[in-house]
Amino acid sequence: MKVTLLQHYQNTLEQSLEKLKASNISLSKQEVMEILLTRDALNKALSNKIKPSASAILKIEKLDRKLRENADGLIQDINLAEYRENFPKTPDAWWWYLDNIVEEKAKKSHPWNRFDWFFRGVRGISLIGNIALSLTLARLWIFSSTSDFIAAAAIVPGVLSLLQAQSELTETGKKGFDKLLEKVKIPQHFHEVVKLVSSLLMTGLLLVIWFNLPSISNRYKLAGQKLQDQEKLASAEEKYLQAIKLDSDNLDARYKLATIYEELQDFDNAKKQYIIAAKGGFLDAYNNLAYWYIRENKNDEAIDLLNQGKRLLEKTEQNFEQLTDVKKLNLQTQKYSLYKNLGWARFKQKRDEDAMAYLLPAMAIAKNSKYQEHIRNPGAVFCIYSQVLFRTDKSSFKVKESWQQCRQLIESRLAAGETIYSEEYGLLYEAKQQLKQ
Repeated sequence: MKVTLLQHYQNTLEQSLEKLKASNISLSKQEVMEILLTRDALNKALSNKIKPSASAILKIEKLDRKLRENADGLIQDINLAEYRENFPKTPDAWWWYLDNIVEEKAKKSHPWNRFDWFFRGVRGISLIGNIALSLTLARLWIFSSTSDFIAAAAIVPGVLSLLQAQSELTETGKKGFDKLLEKVKIPQHFHEVVKLVSSLLMTGLLLVIWFNLPSISNRYKLAGQKLQDQEKLASAEEKYLQAIKLDSDNLDARYKLATIYEELQDFDNAKKQYIIAAKGGFLDAYNNLAYWYIRENKNDEAIDLLNQGKRLLEKTEQNFEQLTDVKKLNLQTQKYSLYKNLGWARFKQKRDEDAMAYLLPAMAIAKNSKYQEHIRNPGAVFCIYSQVLFRTDKSSFKVKESWQQCRQLIESRLAAGETIYSEEYGLLYEAKQQLKQ
């Protein structure tokens, strides 16, 4: 029986192949079914416990190889998937899956498919990057308590990245995505390209969000600044912390947060933020941090810090004419604070000549109406200058004149409802006492 079946399988297959070769006409469904059903019968016979001969096995192997190699010609006009649905076959009956063999062969033979290994490799790297970026962004937004809209802008791409990972790493996901591509009529040889493009698009979206973090952080900083101007310090602190969480290099946010802590008398946290901002080269932080060092009589540390700031200032001044009007204004107010603090520190060290060298330029800036209204404490430099003059020449008319300017500028700020430092109250009191004499 086995020999008869084997011979029938051989004859049917070889005759069909000869017909294809001779006439180049596709086989009828009946002819194809005859080959497959014969192979079914042969398989059933081979599954019996009767031991088949080695020659028979080798013959079957040879014929099966022919069947696989010529599958594309044999099944041109037959839908095997439909037959498998109506008459279920197990994957072991591979001859009923000749369409899959043809498809795999086409994949390997198409020129584009030669690059599939490259596309998969790049896609794998992109996928790892997408997941890492998604997790980082999600963590930032979860722990920074940002608005629901902005949080969704970061989390949604993250969820999409995880879904993309599922379609790559699970068999069900792979098949599902392939079916989707087939449904939208994308040729098989472009599947890997489409998958790579979708992964790179996701990477691009995540990178857009990532590189816009400084801009988003700046928005929170501006919101905090507005709240701070409205004296809503707790809300302003929250906005500044969110800005720093999204961009740790937002030095302006750190500086403004330090000023909030300063107003709240939380000097430890204020100094911490000033130090970070100063290390990043934020000039105003040098001034404010040095101010606290001077108050603590750490004059050497203050002078060292102010000299670092002075070098930054001089570097900026080299391109003064190229600066915008706003930046020129900021530069002059920064120069005032830096020189005033240097003069103050030198005065406390009893180095009066050095103090004068810094106080005089600071006074010139403070007298300029263009800059005066933008200076935080314009009267302070005159108070310090008066003390230096008093120590060198008590009878000088300039001493009284400087005390008068000191008093006038501090009182004008108080009249305008501005907040002044506690030491300015002390300077105002000292000015009044000196002017009584």
